[in-house]
Amino acid sequence: MNKERGFTLIELLVVIAVIAVLMAILMPALSAAKKLATGAVCLSNHRSLTVGWIMYADDNDGVLMCNGACYDQADDDSPWVHRPKDVAGNNLSYNPAPETITNQDRYRGLQQGTMWQYVKDVDVYHCPGDNRKSTRRPPRDCFRSYSISYAFGELRTKDANRNTGYRYYRKMQEVKDAPRFYVFVEEEHNGSRYGENEGGWHLPFGGGTNYLVNPGSWTFYDPLASYHNKSSTFGFADGHVDRRRWMDKRTFEFIRRNAADPSSHSGITTSSPGNEDLQWLLEHFIDRKRVN
Repeated sequence: MNKERGFTLIELLVVIAVIAVLMAILMPALSAAKKLATGAVCLSNHRSLTVGWIMYADDNDGVLMCNGACYDQADDDSPWVHRPKDVAGNNLSYNPAPETITNQDRYRGLQQGTMWQYVKDVDVYHCPGDNRKSTRRPPRDCFRSYSISYAFGELRTKDANRNTGYRYYRKMQEVKDAPRFYVFVEEEHNGSRYGENEGGWHLPFGGGTNYLVNPGSWTFYDPLASYHNKSSTFGFADGHVDRRRWMDKRTFEFIRRNAADPSSHSGITTSSPGNEDLQWLLEHFIDRKRVN
């Protein structure tokens, strides 16, 4: 009788080697495809948020949505999102936020913001490429991936004596060349003060022009995120969305530093003279002729 012949050891090793080579070829391609897919979802999130932002202005005589987040007071119901809340609706403690903070606490903060009337899906506030939930321990395992640029709207409270805001664009009618300026930014703030991205997103400004003319004085300020093949997504004031690919290695160093450093404002005033990425951010942050 003929016996069935199996693979020899050498044949098995050859097959394993071929599979390993194929995996080495395919894995980077699969990783890139995954990042492209998350980028598409992220752009869709930006689109939903910018539409909600525009609808709010339409419903409020052109007044722009408050850019505040996490700095809300007990008498302030204006922020687009609020800081995390407990089940009774009270603000969680901060500096640092408690290690017991949960996504539900963060969801309650989102649901009390002015944006919630227009975007009632917590997942829209989170980029699928933002992996802080799986790589950071509470309270640094932030959920919300997006912030509003401080160039649009302002912090508002019912206390008229409390000066809390950057006084830039207050009404939609003031915004000229809206397709040029981004409103929503991907931010990865890992400071543990609130357990969330703090406030709005800001860049340094010079004098009354809100623009740093001298390239030698360019500096970063608030943290950036880069979840999509060395690029970040933005939502613009006219409602369109786009992706910016970063070119300068100092931009990635700034992003990595903020992602790894648990201290608040770890990248504040990081100098980066002549950085073409920072130039783009400055030129699309606010009209240089716009006075404070």
